[in-house]
Amino acid sequence: MLVERRGSALLICAAGSVDASNVAVWRRLVGEAAGVATPPGPLIIDTSGLEFMGVCAFAVLVEESASCRRRGIRLCLVSSQHIASRVVAAAGLHTHFSFAATVEDAFGGASSEDPGPVLGG
Repeated sequence: MLVERRGSALLICAAGSVDASNVAVWRRLVGEAAGVATPPGPLIIDTSGLEFMGVCAFAVLVEESASCRRRGIRLCLVSSQHIASRVVAAAGLHTHFSFAATVEDAFGGASSEDPGPVLGG
């Protein structure tokens, strides 16, 4: 996993695969990166380099996005893989985090649907 800061934005580029066998590592890495993200963010997680992204990986992003929004940081999932956008749409995950097809779109704010702030918490 590569982490790069661009101003207040934090970009994470993931490679390999995330499934039930390594979801604990994914949770820790995403959580550590989110922990150093600063408002106004965003925290951009580019999964275009992943060969496989199990449902468990999306669940980690949903959990982390709520924590980020409470801190004023938008989490954006980036993937050039059409299956990722279909999973986000089919599961209604766009209500939890934004999605973009490219890192440039994520930085430019051209993500589909920003879920807005988390209430409470």
